Amino acid sequence: MRQIMKILIGAAMACSAVVASQTAIAGQDAGGNILDKAINKVGANWVIYGANQSNKAMKDPSLQGGQFIRATVTAKGANPWDVGANSPIQKPIAAGDTILVAIWLRAPELKAGETMSIHIGANGAAPPYEGLVSTDVKITNSWRLYYASGKASKNFPGGSMNAAVHLASDKHVVDLGPIFVLDFGQNYTDPLPDNDSSQ
Repeated sequence: MRQIMKILIGAAMACSAVVASQTAIAGQDAGGNILDKAINKVGANWVIYGANQSNKAMKDPSLQGGQFIRATVTAKGANPWDVGANSPIQKPIAAGDTILVAIWLRAPELKAGETMSIHIGANGAAPPYEGLVSTDVKITNSWRLYYASGKASKNFPGGSMNAAVHLASDKHVVDLGPIFVLDFGQNYTDPLPDNDSSQ
């Protein structure tokens, strides 16, 4: 678990170009470069949708990778998903595969010690928006990796799923950094990082 976290953090720290191109990075697991397990284009590849929001690409040298999207939500939605951020998952997923979604997030307008709850995960790119993995996380005003993981319940073709963050739970500002979607395949039993893990 800690090895996966170190490699993800190291991958993002290398530089945004390295992350985006998924070239070799320092730190390998027993199966080779962990980014070989990526089924998305790694980086801050977000599309923000919905009314009552604006967004812009920004840079922050303190963020691993250096690039992020700032989403400003100006009104709470009727549903948390009325405003959201999607990032496509290009490769297919097989039933029973173990999936880990890891997203760099922060809420820059929160005060020290404050948290904000949002929903993250991966789901279908079109109706009926079938769920893959999901969880609610409490983000702070500092950058951190947040995780959602689980096993795929069925086969999903490449391009049919998105990593997702629901943003309409309130009026707020959320920064979305690099997104990793990793497929560890069948019969994976090692522990995965979770949102209680220290970084």
